[in-house]
Amino acid sequence: MVTVHYFFDPMCGWCYGATPLAEILQVAPNINLVLHAGGMIHRREMDDDFRTMAQGFDKKIALQTGQLFSKEYRDRLSSNKTIILDSYITAQAVSVMEQLCGRGFDMLKAIQKAHYQLAIDVSDQRILTSIADQLGISQSEWLNLMRLKGVHIVDDIQQSQQLMKQWGVSGFPTFIIEKEGSLAILSHENYYQAHNQFKALINQL
Repeated sequence: MVTVHYFFDPMCGWCYGATPLAEILQVAPNINLVLHAGGMIHRREMDDDFRTMAQGFDKKIALQTGQLFSKEYRDRLSSNKTIILDSYITAQAVSVMEQLCGRGFDMLKAIQKAHYQLAIDVSDQRILTSIADQLGISQSEWLNLMRLKGVHIVDDIQQSQQLMKQWGVSGFPTFIIEKEGSLAILSHENYYQAHNQFKALINQL
């Protein structure tokens, strides 16, 4: 079994672009995918400059990866509606789902879909609770663990950031292969729209 460390951020457009590749890793029988949330945005309202920058990146990501940024999402981004981005509460939700049932990656995918396709406010814990409910988690258990994890998520993110610094990597998404005590970067950029080739690469690890 090979471990692949995935450094991600739920609010990172490039991580959304890389989700089909991460999903290949998630289901590969020879891979143990370990999630590390990076904490890119600490609860921030998007101003006009931020929105303009995001729109430019989104177009590039869609072109390079083939991922869908829905009309509803694009309309929301270009509107005057308040948009809050929060890497911490969304990372907290991913961590809680992983702790509950080992489905942190499913939670990450659901958060990305809600944000980039359904144009829903994933900074709202009520939305995250609804997503967890759709994934079959009891609301009381979910809310209790979210409360407990809220105390520790900053420490978790700091540990991820320290590990990235220790391993000499930066930016999201980043994949690190750990095999027989050795570490190596898993380059993914050339496989965004070459999924079969990426599967073949992973099968050889």
